Amino acid sequence: MTLLEIIVAMLILSLVMYGFVSIFTVSKRFVYHSSSRVVSMEVAKFFFEDANLSVSADVYPDKNCLYNETMCQDANYTVNNILYNVSYVTGAVKNASDENTTLRKVVINVTWTEPS
Repeated sequence: MTLLEIIVAMLILSLVMYGFVSIFTVSKRFVYHSSSRVVSMEVAKFFFEDANLSVSADVYPDKNCLYNETMCQDANYTVNNILYNVSYVTGAVKNASDENTTLRKVVINVTWTEPS
């Protein structure tokens, strides 16, 4: 074996190892992203269940978020050192003939910043 063959072999080995390290880095980032998405869905579900339990339009229409948006409070949750910002918007549901009904809808937005 010559020194040139050893250098070429080391170069090929280093390129292959760099490829493996890149794959592991990307897969780790994907796993973190997937985990954050699952947690954000659970946070939204928790927030929606809380809003759902406070619906009592026939008794107290001004005491719940669906009918009184000033009662709606945005929230922040920290899970696994990631801050999740939860906000939601309520509005009237329109039917196919473009007329307002008495139905109300809730749109929940969960945002977060993933670690780098």
